[in-house]
Amino acid sequence: MIKKITNVNNIKGIRISVKTSFKKSFFKKNKLFHSFQSSITIYNFGKSQIQILSNYKSILELFFKKNTHLRFSKKPLLKPGGKIKIYFNHLLKSRAAIINVYFSMISLNNSKIFKAHVPSIKLTHPEILN
Repeated sequence: MIKKITNVNNIKGIRISVKTSFKKSFFKKNKLFHSFQSSITIYNFGKSQIQILSNYKSILELFFKKNTHLRFSKKPLLKPGGKIKIYFNHLLKSRAAIINVYFSMISLNNSKIFKAHVPSIKLTHPEILN
C-alpha cells in the first residue's frame, strides 16, 4: 500500500492510500484487454469538514495517454476523523500503465478549494513480474 500526506497551507491531515489488483485478461473484438481495479482510501485527520467535488485521472500506457475528468453527482463529505473508499476499474490495452490522479476538494470551514494528489498508481500484469 502506498500512502501520501497532503498539506495545503491551512488544510492539514488529508491522507490518501492506494491498493491495486489485477482482475483478468480477455479478448474483445479480437483485441486483448487487461482489467485492473484500484481502491483509493481518503482519510481526514484534520479539523475541517472536506467535500470531494471531482477527480482528474491521467492514464499513461505504452503508446498513448488518456485524460478523464469526473464530477461526482453525490459529492462525498468527509467529517473530521472520517474516511471514504473509492474504487476505480481500469481497462487497458497494454500490460503496464501508470495512472496519475488528483481530487478537487473544498474545505467547508473556510471555503478553500484545493487539490489532493494521489500517489502514482502503477499497474502491471502478473506475467511481467515473473
